[in-house]
Amino acid sequence: MPNLASAVAALHDYCGFPAARVRTDARRLIEDKLIEPGGPGIAVEITQADFALLLLAVASGAPLRAVADRTVELFNCVPNGVDVGAMPEAIRPAKRTAFDLLHDLVWSPDTSPVTAVEVCENWPEVTFHTRDGVVRFQPAGALAGHWSGSKQRRATTVPASAIALAAKHLFGEQQ
Repeated sequence: MPNLASAVAALHDYCGFPAARVRTDARRLIEDKLIEPGGPGIAVEITQADFALLLLAVASGAPLRAVADRTVELFNCVPNGVDVGAMPEAIRPAKRTAFDLLHDLVWSPDTSPVTAVEVCENWPEVTFHTRDGVVRFQPAGALAGHWSGSKQRRATTVPASAIALAAKHLFGEQQ
């Protein structure tokens, strides 16, 4: 199982995020119990789910005081802000979140249709670029296709190939 230091190195080497920022965001996620802490003298072990959470946290660009809250918001975003829980059970599709799609990319990068992941820094939105177009994941109930703020949109885009290389480096023997 890879540890936190190897995950920090992978996000720095393959995705280009500053190592100090990755370590600081990881510490915030551990403090807020989103990532399981290690014990005394035992390094923090990182799973594929933890790696996906850490990637969302770092790409969000959120201030350190709000990085865990923003990560949870991004984690729960749904396609076009449509809450499938409000649909009748007979026609309800399976609920997919931004975390599910990102986790699939980390778990099996060779079969994922995603070509890039774009995380908006101004408001909670994750956009997945595919060969067929884009899919925007927003909080349930958000007005799809509209700016969620009055300022210019600022986002971080990470190529899926970089995420795949980092995932293969960390979890290659497990996949």
